[in-house]
Amino acid sequence: MVRLRPGLPRLFMVVTIGGCLFGYDLFAQTIRKKPVRAKPPTFQDGEFEGIFFEDVKKQLVGPVPRRGDPASPSNSGANSMTADSGASKGAGGSNVWKERISGASIEDLVKECKRRLDGYVTTPPKFSAGSYKDARREFTLLAILFAAIEQYPEDIRWKNSSAHARARFGRIAANAKVATLPAFNEAKLRLEDLGTLLKGTALTDTVAPPDLNWSELADRTPSMQILEWALREHVLPGTASEAQFKSKTEEVLTYAELIGLLGETLHQPGMTDADDEEYKTWTKKMISETSRIVDAVKLSNPTLAREAAGQLDQSCNGCHNTFR
Repeated sequence: MVRLRPGLPRLFMVVTIGGCLFGYDLFAQTIRKKPVRAKPPTFQDGEFEGIFFEDVKKQLVGPVPRRGDPASPSNSGANSMTADSGASKGAGGSNVWKERISGASIEDLVKECKRRLDGYVTTPPKFSAGSYKDARREFTLLAILFAAIEQYPEDIRWKNSSAHARARFGRIAANAKVATLPAFNEAKLRLEDLGTLLKGTALTDTVAPPDLNWSELADRTPSMQILEWALREHVLPGTASEAQFKSKTEEVLTYAELIGLLGETLHQPGMTDADDEEYKTWTKKMISETSRIVDAVKLSNPTLAREAAGQLDQSCNGCHNTFR
């Protein structure tokens, strides 16, 4: 005869058999199901190229801290600035470059250069047929952007490679004035350098880069071509109406900042006409109007943006009529 003794916990049963008590842990007798495991994800080779750094250690600036070293956050910024050559150099002080253009705009412009250069530096015949002129303009823009990174007062992307990149892109910009096979071959190498940077790998060289010399870096002809392109194809169309302004806000901001950067570049020591007071007046007016456009973007004010863009256009025309 088997009886259940009432009042006991639900998961424990006592059975009486032949006057003897036997206890059973029902929970222990329960059959547990195996949990359903999610299948591990699969990835394709190269799926994350350009998103993550291949070697994080190469992106560090200065010595790696060791366990037990005292923390000194107040000095870390100064140490990193010292480690990057040229970070605090430049007429007007390093902060001027931060005032002209943001790190985000620089990064966007560098990536756009890569996409265009992929179409310009393809084969020697195409290069000789005229794309060398387009390539020269793009490499000039890259040289200016990396010089700005080199002079930047903060640690932004590519800072530790900026001096080498500035020197290499500036050299090919000068050599691409003529469509020779050596110029094409060098352009291919510099395009590979750009791809390396975008993948997150730093540029290295056993030879230190030369000091920044704006007159050797940014020839006025391609610099003016870049300025005209930024104004005519991006800023003016993007501020032509309220609807255009709303749909192209980021584009207007990026290219207005680029024009401000070019304005600052054009009156650096050694640049053509940089000592001419009238020329300085035009470049400073250009910088002032680009600052108004940037403010208009931040205030979401299409009217201010359109007025400032019109004044900027007049400044460019006035300067060209005098110094072209």
